[in-house]
Amino acid sequence: MRPPLIKLQSFDGTGSLEIFLTTLQHMASYLHLDNEDMFHHLCANLEEAVGQVVWDIGPCATTANIVQLLQTRFGTQLQAERFKAKWRATRRPPGESIQQLYQEICKLVTLAYPSAEALLVTHVP
Repeated sequence: MRPPLIKLQSFDGTGSLEIFLTTLQHMASYLHLDNEDMFHHLCANLEEAVGQVVWDIGPCATTANIVQLLQTRFGTQLQAERFKAKWRATRRPPGESIQQLYQEICKLVTLAYPSAEALLVTHVP
């Protein structure tokens, strides 16, 4: 039986790398992809300037090499202070719904505290 066709969203550097990599991991697990298949899915879904990462690593590239370089260039691990400052400065612009503001704050808190538990943004008193 052929596995269902699943298309991973491409990553062009403007969205969240963490969401992209998490989605890739879930897709790989669901489809039972081996490391080589996962490598090809990853490479095929890097667009624009992000694709330069594959070129920079060269012919000896592995999934782990590419992920590490992506995290260095596009990830949020070393940018926690920037997200904390952005979170503190967040204000509700005219016309923005409470739900949109809530989603933005949850995203910033998750990025500002990447090692924190999920309860940090899901706990409701």
